[in-house]
Amino acid sequence: MTQIQALSSAELAHCSLRDGPFRVGAGAYRVVDGDTIKVMSGRTGPLGDDLVAIRLRFRSIAAPETRKTGWSDRPLIALKADPNRFCPGKRARDLLCKYTRGRDLIISHQNGFDPYGRLLADICVLPDRDSDLEGAVSLERVMLAKGVVDRFSSERVPDLHPYGDNLLPSP
Repeated sequence: MTQIQALSSAELAHCSLRDGPFRVGAGAYRVVDGDTIKVMSGRTGPLGDDLVAIRLRFRSIAAPETRKTGWSDRPLIALKADPNRFCPGKRARDLLCKYTRGRDLIISHQNGFDPYGRLLADICVLPDRDSDLEGAVSLERVMLAKGVVDRFSSERVPDLHPYGDNLLPSP
């Protein structure tokens, strides 16, 4: 049974990432949109808001942008209708939330960052808390199969079970 150590609260607070894959507990992250996840530091800011340790971006996929609600949506909101109901970006975010809710993540990275400062990573989800690494499922592969994201043509998509019998994902 292969195990990957979780980041400690001190590592999260100081945003020091060790090389190789690491585990993020179920309550330690927030889904931002269909291709971005924030890892929380476990500390709060002066206004009582949770501080972000690092923002993660899927390495091989891109989700549609989430539509911003504007003044023209007020009539729909007044009728208690969701103006973003059919937004592809919202659909991708909702699906990512569904697959990650209450589950630990395995993050594998090569210290690459996008222009917005997000760590580019392959992100896997564990089916339950007691699962070993071999049970990890690639969220990139699942999101592509569901048709809610697009693939970057230059990046290789991880296998559905990237760890299999190995500690590190295949290159």
